[in-house]
Amino acid sequence: MEDELVTWDESLMVNNEVIDGQHRELVGMTNKFYAGVKMGGMIARAYFLQTIKGTVNYIKTHFVSEEEIMQKIEFPLFEEHKKQHENFISEVKEQARIFEDDVNPDPAGFVIFLMNWILQHIANSDKKYVPYLEKLK
Repeated sequence: MEDELVTWDESLMVNNEVIDGQHRELVGMTNKFYAGVKMGGMIARAYFLQTIKGTVNYIKTHFVSEEEIMQKIEFPLFEEHKKQHENFISEVKEQARIFEDDVNPDPAGFVIFLMNWILQHIANSDKKYVPYLEKLK
């Protein structure tokens, strides 16, 4: 779809129904932020402030689900992966704080950060646990 910043496709799948569904939702949230940013100006700022808390909560829920699965499959890079999640949450919270305090925030910069992190994390980090998911079958 042309109004989407990120298009969900099979390359993003890890072949776990729960995680793939959550990843699809994260892509959808990124696209919603993009739609808000396209409104521009104070509307974009208001949209960001209205939606960021729900997004952070969803991301945390996803990370808990993913980490539980990684523990079940005894993923050897679990601690490193969990640290990536913690760093991401810290960065998103910092971005939210900046938006609340700054009179001239950069919503487009946040959307690009969110898109890049999600796509890179799925492609480079999440794909590493895919071979271990066989233990759940």
